[in-house]
Amino acid sequence: MDFILQLDSNPSTPSYLGPLLLGLMGSCGGCKTIKESQSTQPSGLYQVIEIEGMSISETQPTLNFDLEQNRLTGSVGCNQFGGSLIISQEKISVDSLMTTKMYCSDAVMAIEYKFLRHIGRPMQWTQNGNTLSLSADDIPNVMIAVKTKDQ
Repeated sequence: MDFILQLDSNPSTPSYLGPLLLGLMGSCGGCKTIKESQSTQPSGLYQVIEIEGMSISETQPTLNFDLEQNRLTGSVGCNQFGGSLIISQEKISVDSLMTTKMYCSDAVMAIEYKFLRHIGRPMQWTQNGNTLSLSADDIPNVMIAVKTKDQ
């Protein structure tokens, strides 16, 4: 945005007014709006592609972040889960976690066990594009998920 500053040649105009106005107009060149400076929280549907460093091929767990209802739901592969979502700029946790209890193959149940063990405790989250990484204090990248659908 271009500004034209015309200083009044009237001697009664304070001499500091011109530099003050110039300083104010140029001082916000690096300012960001609140919306630009906030990081985007995960929302919508994500497919988990990795747990504890292992690629998942036996099953396809999902994470569905519903920020309007503060809920996290999804599929663990064979069973469904859900709970109250607690999310901040750095951490994510699920309160009152519930799951269905169907039995599936041993390979699928092993992945479900790992998934549920981690999703039930607070984790740090980072998002880079459509990739969401969840980490615990003792395990970096506990889960990696890719966004498949917006909320």
